[in-house]
Amino acid sequence: MNLTACLNESMMKALAHYCQGYLKDQWLTVWEENLHELERIFQDRGDYVYGLFCSKLFRPLEAEVYAAGLIPKPVMPGAFPQSEELWGSWEERERRFWSVIHDDNGRAIGTLITRFFHDHTAFRIPFMPQVYAIPQTELASIKEVITQLRPVEWGAMIWGNEKYA
Repeated sequence: MNLTACLNESMMKALAHYCQGYLKDQWLTVWEENLHELERIFQDRGDYVYGLFCSKLFRPLEAEVYAAGLIPKPVMPGAFPQSEELWGSWEERERRFWSVIHDDNGRAIGTLITRFFHDHTAFRIPFMPQVYAIPQTELASIKEVITQLRPVEWGAMIWGNEKYA
């Protein structure tokens, strides 16, 4: 591994750790502060409301990422059209989003994967979103990682030859 790869790995692991801490601290607060508005929107627009919640939850975090000199593409947690929803029961459905993180020179350094859980039978988010970092930055490679790993394997991700939690 060269120095650039080592620094990218360290930065992406630190970023994923920071993002997960932010989500742990904020997701229920953002949910509760916006619950009445979200419930009203859910009645009219259904699952669209989960995207709105993600936007409210991730915008302050994304601002911090930009302030740190990093650029997520697409916006955090990712774009709906390039996400995957293939896992879980309708009550605990999982959608996987991703944002490729670029440094201030525009160079891709890794990808943040967000696992977002939601309910298709009622208005509910059963679990806190989970964030992971992977070294892949090309679309085909990202999709391969996202679709081939089973949720149980996400507890320990592999970066190069090293596993980390």
